[in-house]
Amino acid sequence: MKKIVLLLCLMFAGTDAFAVNIELVSSTQLSKQVKEAHEIGYKIIRANNLKRAPIFVVPNNKVVNASAQFISKEVTIYTGILPYLDNDDEYAYVLSHELSHAMEAYGGALKVWAMNFNSKKYEYKADLNGIDYMVKAGYNPIAAIIAADKVNGEPRMDWLSTHPQGSKRMLEMYKYIYVKYPQYLSSSMTNNIIYQNFLSSQSKEIQKFKQQQKQRRHEAI
Repeated sequence: MKKIVLLLCLMFAGTDAFAVNIELVSSTQLSKQVKEAHEIGYKIIRANNLKRAPIFVVPNNKVVNASAQFISKEVTIYTGILPYLDNDDEYAYVLSHELSHAMEAYGGALKVWAMNFNSKKYEYKADLNGIDYMVKAGYNPIAAIIAADKVNGEPRMDWLSTHPQGSKRMLEMYKYIYVKYPQYLSSSMTNNIIYQNFLSSQSKEIQKFKQQQKQRRHEAI
């Protein structure tokens, strides 16, 4: 019964991708951050020719979070997440991820139900769709892994969480970039210490994946 009630609550909420706590920003900072959200967000929308663009909202709230509302299609970026984003590329990942959720929600009530019922699947999908959005708008997808490392959670009881473990999401993003956008794997952004730590922590899985890709290429010859 509790699980059913939780599901019904989620149906009328949205996807909260991130969470924690810091201080509120000043009105001057907020004005600048609202402008940045619109500039980066609409750049992504125009580059990807997204027809039914959602509204971007930046509440002055200390929670480290971003979300897409399935009913209103608003993309919300709380100011608490912004100190964790070091550049426009990382900001573009957060916006692109939530834009993917918002655009998916235009599929109607059944699609929204599916997104809530199998939320982990759609978190992975939003990460990968978001990478496509980023690249088309001229942003570096390596920033998606860096930003995700900083703001995505690593729930211990994965089966109770609406989101997959952050480490699993980053690995899937890496695999996607490796296959679809390999040119970015030699970009200067890969020198980032957070990205290097990701490579080190996931070295076994990455090596296994590379061997599988090598085998597939060999079999295709």
